[in-house]
Amino acid sequence: MSKLPASSVGPAPSEAAPVETAPAEVEAPAEERAETGAERLERLGRLARRVLRRLRPGPRALFLVLFVGLGVWMFAPAWSSPTTTTLEGGEGDPAIFIWFLRWVPYALQHGHQLLVTHHLNYPDGVNLMWNTSLPLPGLLLAPVTDLWGAVLTFNLLLVLSYGLSAWCAYLAIRRFAPGHLAAAVGGLVYGFSPAIRVQSHHLHMSLAFLVPLLLLAVHEILVRQRRSPWLVGAGLGLMAGAQLLIGEELLAMTALLAFAMLLLVVLTNLRRVRERWLYAVKALAVALALVSAIIVWPLAVQFDGPQRIHGDIQKTNYSNDLQSFILPGWPQALTWDGAGQLVDEFAGGNSAYLGLPLLLVLAVLGVRWRRSGVVRIGLALMVVAAVLSLGPTLLVGGRDTGIRLPWAFFEHLPLLPSLIPARLAQLTALFAGLLLAVFLQAVWDEGGWRRWASVAVAVLVLVPLWPSGTIPAEKVPTPAFFSGPAVRSLPRDSVVLVLPWAYRRTALAMTWQAEAGLWYRMPGGYFIGPQRASDLPRFDAIPTSGSITFARIGTGAPPPRLTGPRRRALARDLIRWRVGSVVVGPMEHRAAMVGFLTDLFGRRPQLVEGVYLWRDPMVVLSDPGRRSVPT
Repeated sequence: MSKLPASSVGPAPSEAAPVETAPAEVEAPAEERAETGAERLERLGRLARRVLRRLRPGPRALFLVLFVGLGVWMFAPAWSSPTTTTLEGGEGDPAIFIWFLRWVPYALQHGHQLLVTHHLNYPDGVNLMWNTSLPLPGLLLAPVTDLWGAVLTFNLLLVLSYGLSAWCAYLAIRRFAPGHLAAAVGGLVYGFSPAIRVQSHHLHMSLAFLVPLLLLAVHEILVRQRRSPWLVGAGLGLMAGAQLLIGEELLAMTALLAFAMLLLVVLTNLRRVRERWLYAVKALAVALALVSAIIVWPLAVQFDGPQRIHGDIQKTNYSNDLQSFILPGWPQALTWDGAGQLVDEFAGGNSAYLGLPLLLVLAVLGVRWRRSGVVRIGLALMVVAAVLSLGPTLLVGGRDTGIRLPWAFFEHLPLLPSLIPARLAQLTALFAGLLLAVFLQAVWDEGGWRRWASVAVAVLVLVPLWPSGTIPAEKVPTPAFFSGPAVRSLPRDSVVLVLPWAYRRTALAMTWQAEAGLWYRMPGGYFIGPQRASDLPRFDAIPTSGSITFARIGTGAPPPRLTGPRRRALARDLIRWRVGSVVVGPMEHRAAMVGFLTDLFGRRPQLVEGVYLWRDPMVVLSDPGRRSVPT
């Protein structure tokens, strides 16, 4: 105690002078005044104003509404009656997605395998991981499908594919161009680009909203490194796993560009690699762990499950033409006959179009702001995506020059040959939108008259990209037999041969099956599966005597003569398929089909709710005893 200052201890007891302390005065508690009505109203008003300030939508929410609204306008014909009207009337490629969107909730409710189905291509089945089955969107929108049907779910995803893709691009671009308007223009260039509009029928490609966020996370890991590596890595892994369950092809494209970004960042920042590698390794390790946990089961089904395939799915070279970057096709409002007709002949169609004004802006940006790391890396990645989209050889004006391009290297790698090069134009549009936003933001920040110039440039770039109109839609011609209670007169999960035969040229029977709630199984279908004697891929079911005959009658060929051998061949098909009923719906050459089947079964069908129906069909053989074979 002697070492402490006196002030910290106080005087010793012997030295302390006695001090008389007056007793403390005790205050009586004040009476609590009751709150008046006016004060209560004022307090509630302040509370309400605080709540409204919190609930007031900010620019992000407003732009989401704007982008989704533009998506609704693009598909306005389908939304005139969204449960009964859609693209191509539910025929062709839309039939595939409508079917898969119905399958996911059905499989979950009835305990079927989610990624393998035997309701299509019975009895062999279909491996959904080799097809564009959209398991994640189907799962998230299962309540919508159960309430209003798969056609409405398909139409809803069409709108969201545009709106969410543009909005997520806008969110990602704001890291590099903070202004809301500049970033929104960049989001429009991506989300409503010709590259995405060309894929309107292919939801696994047009649902591209995760791509900007995935690349943004990669940029955070490689360059910015301001957030926790564990958090960023987790986000990247979750988004990559989700993208695989939306569209593998788009995930592969994004991975290619992410790898290109890695190379560019490392090669241009060799001196800083040593101080940044640990953060990147931590984040990428977390991402790899999470994405592996998500994709291990789907990939096991894909590569080791039934009906797996091996080899290039797309034999045709769907690549962009060099002229397609500047020539507008028919989907653009500003085009002319010569350009529209020429673009129609391009293998990649209109997907690469950016327009001359946008290309000029990018050229100015590359010269004026060439010292900016964002500009240099962004331009480099845009060029990488554009060159890869040109495919293995250079096409100019529809003519193959024979000049080999970098994509020729990727054709020899596993799985990548199945990727369609022209679709990489979506990544070209993303980086073009980013660079345009950076340009507009830089000009705007200079103030004065340059702000008006920035607005003028945005308009000048967007006008050539404006679409020629809304995307047409047709009423789905589903007979009342499938959409009403009549179909439930058939045994549950029985096999029904539905005509027209479902394959690549006409897949309407798949839409009818989806509208019927997958009440029955059916042979045939439009899908990707293995060939008969190998695991090489093919579209549609393996051809049989029955499938060939039904498809030919549907295309207008005269029905073949029912000789004894032909009758027995058809009977074998019906037995193998275990057909319990035959239904002929609305189709071309319907009378010929009904007449052929009437002769085959030796009896007339019932006409039930718009379809011709044979229950328990038996093929009548042509031998003297007219024996019949139950099918």
